[in-house]
Amino acid sequence: MKALFPLLMFAPLAMADTYITYDDGGVYTLADDESVYVSSRPLFDLRSPLSGDLNFERQDPFTGRDYEEPVTFGSDYAAGSHEWCVDFEPWVGGLTFDQVTWNYQCDTNRNNVYGCGDAQFDASEDGDVCVGS
Repeated sequence: MKALFPLLMFAPLAMADTYITYDDGGVYTLADDESVYVSSRPLFDLRSPLSGDLNFERQDPFTGRDYEEPVTFGSDYAAGSHEWCVDFEPWVGGLTFDQVTWNYQCDTNRNNVYGCGDAQFDASEDGDVCVGS
């Protein structure tokens, strides 16, 4: 029993939500009282009305989503260019490929701001404002 106690103590930390990810990028988070059934055939639900008859009703595929479209960064500039770095809003969409590009190509001094002190900014025509700062 002593060996089992530490495992029981941390059991609540191991609980997690169940997510369904669709091919179109949509996501649905299951509630605690929901179940998932996967089938390539139609599914039926048993209905038992007060008359005592058993009825099977065909289930329609679930189409619900609780996913919110992430903020996408649209820019006419090449990723990592000075203009792109100026236009990019860090961390707006979370950790994305654009964010990683910005972290390594733009924010070279790692202060989460693109400006004076970043190699590419200092080397650009906008870098003149950094002289003497």
